[in-house]
Amino acid sequence: MKRKISLALLILAGLALATAPAVAQKAETEEPTKSKPTVPSRGDYPDAGQAFGMVWHYTNFDDEPDLSFMVPETDNQLWRMRCEKLDNGSVRIANLIIATPREMVAGDQFGVTIRVDDRPAIGVLARMLPAKIEGDDYSMPQFYLPNSHALLPALAKGDRAYVNLNGNKFSIDLEGSGKALISFLRACR
Repeated sequence: MKRKISLALLILAGLALATAPAVAQKAETEEPTKSKPTVPSRGDYPDAGQAFGMVWHYTNFDDEPDLSFMVPETDNQLWRMRCEKLDNGSVRIANLIIATPREMVAGDQFGVTIRVDDRPAIGVLARMLPAKIEGDDYSMPQFYLPNSHALLPALAKGDRAYVNLNGNKFSIDLEGSGKALISFLRACR
């Protein structure tokens, strides 16, 4: 009887050793499941331009490319991009968002996250800088991007951008942004 138990234990131990490396190897080669980002809720990120009829609008007066998310035929803008050609020959895109982040004052630096559709969020560093709006001086969130930054083609191809300015969350419809942004980037080289 003792021999039968020992033989049975030996067989079980052998089977366990034979299958253990295969199971361990399989676990090592499996890639972890990557969760896809989800689209933020419109309740958390209300549409910032819909009530005003804002659209993407490209202009190029006096060889100064300008792209705005704005109410047509007014000065009412939410996001403005302009091309800046630097002395060293490089080009950057100056971004101005006309919104008030929570608890921010002139000179403050903070992170801005922008998610286009269900793609991963893109973070940029912004600063509260002086801006003249309808003749008055304000401090508004501003940031600079190279004209090859990943955010620009994402905005051109997406349906909606979800913006978080230090807790001030809103979304922007990207319908029409593609054609306007492509024209803007072509002029901004």
